[in-house]
Amino acid sequence: MEDIISDLIAIVFAIDWAPDEIIQYCIDLLEEYEVKATFFATHHSEYLKSLDSTRYEIGIHPNFNDGGDYNRIIKELKTVYPKAIGVCSHSLFQSSKILQLFIDNGLKYEMNTYVPLQEGLRPFTRLKGIVSIPFYWGDDGHFSTKAVFGLSELRIHEKGLKVCAFHPIHVFMNTNSVEHYDSFKAFYQEADILKKCRNSERGIQTLFIHLLQYLADNRVPTYLCRDIYKEYLVRTEFYELR
Repeated sequence: MEDIISDLIAIVFAIDWAPDEIIQYCIDLLEEYEVKATFFATHHSEYLKSLDSTRYEIGIHPNFNDGGDYNRIIKELKTVYPKAIGVCSHSLFQSSKILQLFIDNGLKYEMNTYVPLQEGLRPFTRLKGIVSIPFYWGDDGHFSTKAVFGLSELRIHEKGLKVCAFHPIHVFMNTNSVEHYDSFKAFYQEADILKKCRNSERGIQTLFIHLLQYLADNRVPTYLCRDIYKEYLVRTEFYELR
């Protein structure tokens, strides 16, 4: 049986408190190119809850950076999104205690391991009861290293699982540097002001659209993270039975 996990591509978003108008901007692009995506939510959004669950998966994106009751933070988001089985922590904040809380709250996979442009990635079991899905590329990591905004930078033809992580704000703003981000982040919730601060040259939006165009032109399927998780379970069970 072929291990097809190494060929899967997924688009994910960390919402990071973006307003619905900015989230919808990303959804409109995904719809145009018929690409699926997983969204990790930081807050209640009726818009996110209304999305077609066959095309869009909603996981949770808890913020543990300020300390507090980690279990309460997870439970509050799970109450809003009770069907969520995936989690990606804000700032990738994690510990062995938090991993156990993920399991205790019915979460099945976590995505807190960032391995930029690493060939040969695949999911792995971190603790019994939860699967780790590493991610291959992140938009903030890209512009913070002053990389160029060409599709070739993603090395999309490399072997291995390729989970590409975006933020709605950076797609909407076409962010191209840390300095650009710093110039508008105070207006994060004010879409009318943000529109005046958009980068008009090459940036994250440019790269995002090029990626979507490539996937559409080449009929490359994209997968939800829950599909990757389920495929991993199937393959793991198969190999353990051999």
